Amino acid sequence: MSFLKCFVPLSLCLLFLAGCWDQNELDELSIVMGMGINIDKKGDLIVTYQVVNPTEVAPGVSGGGGGKQPVFTVYETKGNNLMEATRKATKQTSRRLFFAHARMVVFSEKLAKENIYEALDMMSRDPEVRSTIQVLIARNTTPSKILRTFTAIDKVTSDEVAAILRISEKTWGENVQQDINEVLQSIINEGGEPLINGIEIMGDKELAVTAKNYEVGDPARVKVSGMGVFKQGKLKGWLDGPKARGVLWLRGKIASSVVTVPCKGNKKGYAIEVVRSNTELSASTERDVPTINVEVFPETNIAETNCPVNLEKPSEIFKIEKMFNNVIEKEITKTIKAAQNFNSDVIGFGELLYRENPEKWDRVYKKNYNRVFPEIQVRVKVDSRIRRSGIRTSPFLFEKNQENKEEVESS
Repeated sequence: MSFLKCFVPLSLCLLFLAGCWDQNELDELSIVMGMGINIDKKGDLIVTYQVVNPTEVAPGVSGGGGGKQPVFTVYETKGNNLMEATRKATKQTSRRLFFAHARMVVFSEKLAKENIYEALDMMSRDPEVRSTIQVLIARNTTPSKILRTFTAIDKVTSDEVAAILRISEKTWGENVQQDINEVLQSIINEGGEPLINGIEIMGDKELAVTAKNYEVGDPARVKVSGMGVFKQGKLKGWLDGPKARGVLWLRGKIASSVVTVPCKGNKKGYAIEVVRSNTELSASTERDVPTINVEVFPETNIAETNCPVNLEKPSEIFKIEKMFNNVIEKEITKTIKAAQNFNSDVIGFGELLYRENPEKWDRVYKKNYNRVFPEIQVRVKVDSRIRRSGIRTSPFLFEKNQENKEEVESS
């Protein structure tokens, strides 16, 4: 009994005493905010690390930059693999690289066209690397230049890119945040392929990597640009603009967007704001070549109109809904055709077929999916609803036309 009285309290103490066994002091760490991974002609990995300067970030109100020193420092190493290159960084910095706060990893197009699975494997195994880190592909530039770019609002490039991805996904709908978890999941899923955001530099690329970029009125900027289509770990091409948005319609990930619907004689037409949307997919697997049914149900508002119509008439609202439906149906159809041309199922049709009929997927589709996917027949139907037209009912153009008619009639 006396033994238990001593043993139980001591056991409880172990729970608390072991809590800080792996603690690290801040002045012993180099906090990595972003990583870039490229490949040289010999096949060695070139790894770039964006390390934040804590003394410069702290004084600033929105991202730091209160002193004269740079807000971040960039290191670069080479190695046969990612782990080797990372350890070699200790030859350049007096502090251990700490990856728990990393916001993004940027791959070069060259490496993406060869294979990104190996680098992702190491990052998914390291407990210090968060699975929520965003994955991107550098377009028309290198990961090193992306990470060296001085951004004007959020002083640390990685913070700026993370914020751009978040706001773009919520309000525009041509990009979606893709972290390591989601990329790996799309690789593991039956019949799926990853889709990864692109990023490039707008403006003077030479100025972008100097502190003078802060001082000019029109600085170089980083821009999220399209989505990379992958096939078995290799980049096959890009989906840009409406085709990129088409994937998000198909995946049911449109949170908000603005779609221009032209009217007769005016391509500016109507600006239709999508406020929410729901997508339903179903599959028919009765034949060797399956059929996919896509139904999209957007709820929208009329945000702007450049057409002389009377929005008080339900018939006019119905016409606009029908025109909007046609625009989105064409957008989705073009996206599907582009994915089939790449022969890359970034949409997730294969996963749907597996869920609908696992036995037939294993027996028929799986082994022949490279032949089946380009031949899948897809029926697209969009059924939208316009909920509001703003605080005005009729547009200025309609009222102006009415005034002109009245003047003509009175004269």
